[in-house]
Amino acid sequence: MARLLLLLAAATRAAALEYCSALNDGQCETLRAHDTGAPVFLDTGSLGGETSLEDLLDTGIKELKYMKSHTSPRKARGASMGAKFRNFRRETLDMRWDDGSKEGVYSGDLLGLGRTSTLSYDGHTFFFTYRGEEVARFRMNSDENVYIIEPLPDDHEVRNSDQYKAALEERAFMKDYAQRTGVPWLAFYPRPKPILNMWPAEFLGQTHVVASPHAYTHAEGIAEGDLALSLQVVSHAPQGPRVFLVREMLSQFECDHIIEMGTKVIRESMVGQGGGFKSKTRTSRNGWLRRSASPTLERIYKRFGDVLGIDHELLSSNRNAEELQVVRYQQTQEYAPHHDFGDDGTPEQRFLTLLLYIQLPDKGGATSFPKAADGRGLQVVPARGDAVLFYSMLPDGNADDLALHAGMPIHEGEKWVCNLWVWDPVRK
Repeated sequence: MARLLLLLAAATRAAALEYCSALNDGQCETLRAHDTGAPVFLDTGSLGGETSLEDLLDTGIKELKYMKSHTSPRKARGASMGAKFRNFRRETLDMRWDDGSKEGVYSGDLLGLGRTSTLSYDGHTFFFTYRGEEVARFRMNSDENVYIIEPLPDDHEVRNSDQYKAALEERAFMKDYAQRTGVPWLAFYPRPKPILNMWPAEFLGQTHVVASPHAYTHAEGIAEGDLALSLQVVSHAPQGPRVFLVREMLSQFECDHIIEMGTKVIRESMVGQGGGFKSKTRTSRNGWLRRSASPTLERIYKRFGDVLGIDHELLSSNRNAEELQVVRYQQTQEYAPHHDFGDDGTPEQRFLTLLLYIQLPDKGGATSFPKAADGRGLQVVPARGDAVLFYSMLPDGNADDLALHAGMPIHEGEKWVCNLWVWDPVRK
């Protein structure tokens, strides 16, 4: 079994951390944290070989499996797709999904001369209304990802504006990019490459190990010594999104602490941009915790920085990160497939999601990646205290369409998760 065993070899300040791999005949090597407290990185991918999901399924993980037995083409009819909309009318429009009814399903407002983006499906239709009158309608096509609501014929100022010309240029760029790469450009255009660290995800089972001086907090206090934390690839490019399983990211006490604090702040979840709106696609309750809310959270954030390979000082709401989102799912509740990124007209974008599991349901509630593994899809239920890390951005700065994910329905019990969103190059 391609299983990485991480053992704390000493409890001194510069603790020696020992890892062993069954793929290397059980041989062990040591990893020593710097006296300065800086994280140590070790890529154990060279210990790999042919690895399967079954090899990665540790007894502590409840579920790790493919969703389908066969692969699916990315542009199959009915396949999910990202769509951008540009409004070059001056009026704010109602955006509605055509479900066959006369009024359709309200999907948010599109401001005058504004923009929005959404997840949709090939063959679906959206229409836009102003004071109840339809002004535009688009049928989704996986070969086209930007849809422009034209300015009024006599609005020469908008037609001659730099913004309108830029939208036409973007549409031409997106067609060329898709032809060259085979994937849609879904980020803001133009956008540079990301500047934050992105761990390589080149093959299944590839493992990165970091040593962190920010040890667990327990009921009795803070543990001594350093932690060795592993990031193991469970989905890789180009067959899917870059997804890592991080074992034992939080202690049991830390999980309880987040639930206790989260209970005080959660409310009905919303979707969409600009404050959002209620939707049947997201039926949970959520809230937000400040990093400075407790010494325990402050210590956890520093550990986040070590695991992500990002200076923890950037993980604050006035730099690169949002506050920690806490989410509670009860029976039948879910979050339908969605992307964590959007295009709101600026190059700043969500770069990664660190999703932490702080209470597991008795049944159901997996996190799924429907476009992983060439369309076979992947679903995972790790152990309590574990985390899943995935990137919403590609190395060239584009948003990763394959990072589509969902919180699957709860069948029994209750699920609590929290997530950290990190932006690149900064948070807007």
